[in-house]
Amino acid sequence: MFLFNDRRKHFIIAGIIFVLLVVPLSALYLTKRKTTKNFFELTGLDASDTSQLLLVEGATWEEAVVNEKESIEHFYEIMSFLKFNPDPLQTLQTDWTYRVDIFRGEEQISRVVFAGKQIQFQDISYGDNGSFVVKPGPYYTANKDMGSEIGRLFDGAVQAKLEAETEENDDTDEKEKSFVIVKEIFPALAVVCDSFPSAGPSSGLQKADIVYEFLVEGGTTRYLAIFKTLHEENFNIGPIRSLRPYFAVQSLEFGGIVVHSGYSLRTEQMIRGLDLMQIVDDRYFWRNKSGEAPHNLFTNFNNLYRAAGKEIRTGEKTLLTHNEPQELYEKGDIIEIDYSAVNRVRYDYDAAKRIYYRSINGKPHTERETGEQYFADRVIVRLTPHTNISGTEGLVDINMEGSGRGYLYELGRKTGITWKKVGHETIFSYPGGSPVLPIKGTTWIQVVRN
Repeated sequence: MFLFNDRRKHFIIAGIIFVLLVVPLSALYLTKRKTTKNFFELTGLDASDTSQLLLVEGATWEEAVVNEKESIEHFYEIMSFLKFNPDPLQTLQTDWTYRVDIFRGEEQISRVVFAGKQIQFQDISYGDNGSFVVKPGPYYTANKDMGSEIGRLFDGAVQAKLEAETEENDDTDEKEKSFVIVKEIFPALAVVCDSFPSAGPSSGLQKADIVYEFLVEGGTTRYLAIFKTLHEENFNIGPIRSLRPYFAVQSLEFGGIVVHSGYSLRTEQMIRGLDLMQIVDDRYFWRNKSGEAPHNLFTNFNNLYRAAGKEIRTGEKTLLTHNEPQELYEKGDIIEIDYSAVNRVRYDYDAAKRIYYRSINGKPHTERETGEQYFADRVIVRLTPHTNISGTEGLVDINMEGSGRGYLYELGRKTGITWKKVGHETIFSYPGGSPVLPIKGTTWIQVVRN
């Protein structure tokens, strides 16, 4: 009887220990299992779809784009074994070592940021205004440090292969599949600049992302230079000239900050009611003593950025370095545009540098500060309705609304395109309907009579 009771006591004690220790640990384990998710559950990516591009950026080296099926499958393979627990700290404890951008379409990117065992997922898309929208997700702790795995995958064989392909195949294939992420500002800075011959060389146009050339009056033209890139170095811009209604309308496409030296009463009345921020304050301009007014008014990027102040937001955007035309094209290594007998524009394509050098009236169009000839990475000729204003000396109205035709010149090729104004945005498209994507560099848009 005593032995039986003693055994029963042992069973009871063992049962109590089991209840107090093993059951809570099991419950904790089960709870932990429930909060653990794998890579595909967190991202919503389809492991079977290896058609996406991967842009990989290391903390100490420049980015590389990978679109090889084998490499993408390898990335998904090593990620599939990871388990993730939520990180309650909500912050990266170390600097990130690698960032992988998975292009899921023309307007959506899934980003994975690696910092030791910590990982963050971000969804990136284009906003309604064309800006780059980043929606960061929570932080997670992986069951292993992925830095070395990502490093082995992309620092070694893939990166070496990309470099070898670049050396062996110096053609447009590498350019076609290259992406870069740039820092942009929104609203952009739209600056009205002079093109009058007596104004002398202009400043800053090579730093612009887009330069429009519009007819103004008497066969002369002016530029609207759009600065979307956030530049770290300062540079001069000018000469600054007065506003026309269609300059104001075009600036709305980039957020509505327009820089000019004034306007006529007619222009003032026509732009009344437009949602514009006008920078005209003399505090941000100066007169170059080597020239004569009104062709000697200049500013610089820092002045304009300071003048815009809190109106400007910054973000990131992914751009192509070049876009190989996918539609039918013809040879386009020379572009000639005659705005008038006294204003003839020409571009000559340099196949080695893949750029179009710009000339005016048979002479190189040069930068004031450097003396170097301006060039375009892409030229668009936009056929647009012009209306002569009666009772004036050659003054015109240009209708920037509606739709029309045009031509795209890139990589020495000429492609027919269309344009359509949708809201505040002008969309250029190939004949098949696919959009003409923006590229890194300077695009000149020559607005001419249709």
